[in-house]
Amino acid sequence: MKKPPKIVERKLGRERADGLYHSDGLIEIDPRIKGKKRLDTLIHEHLHHYLPDMPEDDVTKLATSIANALWANLVRIIDSEK
Repeated sequence: MKKPPKIVERKLGRERADGLYHSDGLIEIDPRIKGKKRLDTLIHEHLHHYLPDMPEDDVTKLATSIANALWANLVRIIDSEK
């Protein structure tokens, strides 16, 4: 099993993205996204890490499906100061 990716926050306005996955195992997440969108983005980028050959459309659909199921079962991201 692959080791977990490293997650860092960085404003991604220039890239026009909420999150980015890099093949070295780095995930960048825009700190301005919150709530369900953040959950979906984290799942999406993790899928790229663990299933690198999965087509983008499938990653998007699966991530959204998982995020919706978790959200419906009251899974939330608690924002806290670092």
